[in-house]
Amino acid sequence: MSSPLLSVVVPYYGVENYIAPCLESIRVQRLQDIEVILVDDGSPDASVEVAREYAERDQRFRIVTQENAGLGPARNTGTRNATGRYLTFIDSDDLVSRSSFELMVSSLERSGSSFALSNARRFSRTSGVRQSWTHGGICKHTVAGTDIFDRPGLVGDRMVWNKVYRRSFWDEYGYEFPAIRYEDYPVTLGAHLDAVTVDIISAHGYYWRERESGDSITQQVFRYDNLLDRVISAEMVLDLADRKGTPKIRETLHWYLAGIDLAALCAAFAVVPDEDVDALLQLGHRLTSRLRFDIASRPRIDQIQYHALRASDVPLLRELARFRDDGGLVGGVPLRRSWRTPWRYAAAYPGHDRSTAPERTYSYPLTALKLATAVTHLRWDGDDLVIQGRVELEHFPDAPDYELGVSAVCGLARYPLEVTRRRTRNLRGGVSEVGFETRVDVAHLAKRSDMVWPLRFEVDLTNGGIHRVGMLKNLYDGSARYAPSHRLGEDALLQPSASQGGVLAVFRVYAPTTVTEVRAEGTDLVIEGSIPDRSAVASLEIGRARPLPPASFPAELRQHHGRTDFTVRVPAAQVLEGDHADDPFTQTSVRSVELITDIGPVPLSWPDHARNVAVEVADELVSLTRTPFGLMRLTHGPARPSAYLVLPRDGEVVVHGVVWQGVPVSGMAWRRYLPGSDDFVEVACEYEVTAGGFTATCESALLIPLVDEPVVPGAPAADWTLFAHIEGGDFPVACEPGAASLLPHELQVAGRLFTLTTNAETVRAQVR
Repeated sequence: MSSPLLSVVVPYYGVENYIAPCLESIRVQRLQDIEVILVDDGSPDASVEVAREYAERDQRFRIVTQENAGLGPARNTGTRNATGRYLTFIDSDDLVSRSSFELMVSSLERSGSSFALSNARRFSRTSGVRQSWTHGGICKHTVAGTDIFDRPGLVGDRMVWNKVYRRSFWDEYGYEFPAIRYEDYPVTLGAHLDAVTVDIISAHGYYWRERESGDSITQQVFRYDNLLDRVISAEMVLDLADRKGTPKIRETLHWYLAGIDLAALCAAFAVVPDEDVDALLQLGHRLTSRLRFDIASRPRIDQIQYHALRASDVPLLRELARFRDDGGLVGGVPLRRSWRTPWRYAAAYPGHDRSTAPERTYSYPLTALKLATAVTHLRWDGDDLVIQGRVELEHFPDAPDYELGVSAVCGLARYPLEVTRRRTRNLRGGVSEVGFETRVDVAHLAKRSDMVWPLRFEVDLTNGGIHRVGMLKNLYDGSARYAPSHRLGEDALLQPSASQGGVLAVFRVYAPTTVTEVRAEGTDLVIEGSIPDRSAVASLEIGRARPLPPASFPAELRQHHGRTDFTVRVPAAQVLEGDHADDPFTQTSVRSVELITDIGPVPLSWPDHARNVAVEVADELVSLTRTPFGLMRLTHGPARPSAYLVLPRDGEVVVHGVVWQGVPVSGMAWRRYLPGSDDFVEVACEYEVTAGGFTATCESALLIPLVDEPVVPGAPAADWTLFAHIEGGDFPVACEPGAASLLPHELQVAGRLFTLTTNAETVRAQVR
């Protein structure tokens, strides 16, 4: 038999709850010319049964067994058994997107580079899918034929699993994973330093699982044996950089290790047993003796920890680590004005009078007190835009002299608005009167001859004698991202949204092509709308995954008073034909929707969107929905429940939504995960189904915890996600844009701030 194009090495140990989705994401890759080496590292659970099932049903999968030796040796075993021209490694609890292997291999075939790396996302059931912080900057742009010498920031690319290596390159340098934890980094950095060139792909090819327990300080990441391996790994990469790196690479690497690995070692002092303190100190001295970086350029608490470590000041190291773990940095460490130097502020870090850190480490200039704003809710009341938000100073609680002004900004003109203060959550995770509500008559401002679009908003804050002015910004997940549109006369729409830098802006969309009605007829979606001028021909085009061409559907046109009304019928089965899910975790895809007219493609504004319109085809849901800017989009994925209305009512939380015939739901419950654990508690809802819809009802008081249990400092005391119990698993209930546009709802329950909101596109209830 000829050798496969790509060998995929998947070691596994104790992952019976995760390995099946991982192997399935590999099995359905668009690149089919692969072999999959499943390395059983002496797994004690049912993982081997799942692996055996895949090997029996797909001849490309085969199992290699060994006694338990750890991830590094298991990868080495897989490599020795691999025969492909290219080589990749996948962790058995992670996922790969369907086009991942094809994108990287085809890039290498074109460029001749030594290896390729793709972007990555983190995912979990409650935090959803989000950009991996590690890879966001590294893989921001697609670049072929670059290297670490041109891009020293690649020293932060420490994982082996989001890459495809040329096997001849791998064998030329004889890479072997060491038998330690953090075994990726020496191999990955070595490959970067040896590579002729590498290809960077901005598409998200790898999905990195995040356990619900997160990176808790109680997990094994802070055990001494784990930290020992971390230091050994760091020493190995430092040796590599000394031998093969440039001064800039070494400088960047030392800075990176100080911010990541040294910080993790210092954090361990919060929980290290007394008998391991001396050994942990020696590890700290061992690592700091190798690092060369400007300590004064690190964050202040890192500076204090570094000096305490060098001085072997264990009590202060413990105090600093616990201060950090207990949320001392949330909202910025508290500052107070220095009586000796009124233009500077003293920081409330532990150890001020006994630390060996320089005095300036505990001192901040006046400029450190920066404005922090957020937009929490937007709604239209007639032609008035009602804005709710919060305004604070970082490091500084709201003082008795707190005064806030808000102005509408039209070009150079500013128009003061009336402001009402509100109690809401603050930067430090508590509740105080840092919230506000204001309203602006946008239609009235639009009539001004000097009006300049977009309309923005300026805040003017005095707090504790400090005065700051800045723009209102930060529309975060769970706040006003899906602000409703508003019609301005017959030929324009007003759309609040985030502009450059996250600043809240109200945009005027002139002469939009609008959707006026959307309905489901059988398994077809019918879209009606209006084009603002005369068109002789038009068709609706829906994007699909490459290499499939867009799906096109003709529009029926009717001329009406200088406008053109259109109707398009979209058979959902044709949209799905040959297309596949982009996201291997949610199994969903998001597709563009455009109307192709005489003058070219135009987006479709959907100003009256209140809820998604969807049809079910063979357990797959095809939905028409909207973007945060009010434009129509199409999604398809599993036919799971979604909520179109979330509201408080008479001491209860009531959620209305849609369920589908192909996916029977046995019930719903509010679930929250316990800190540092994959364990959870649930509160069941009263659950009713009528004519394809559901209502889930729960007493608000039942969601108030007996003991506050934030999962991380500054988080809610209880953070609940609405889950649906479905045959085959439990799944979070999705929050449709129509429901999200009405959230959050904030109310007082049993003396606590109770917030109905959305996060990671799911329905949430938070208690503070």
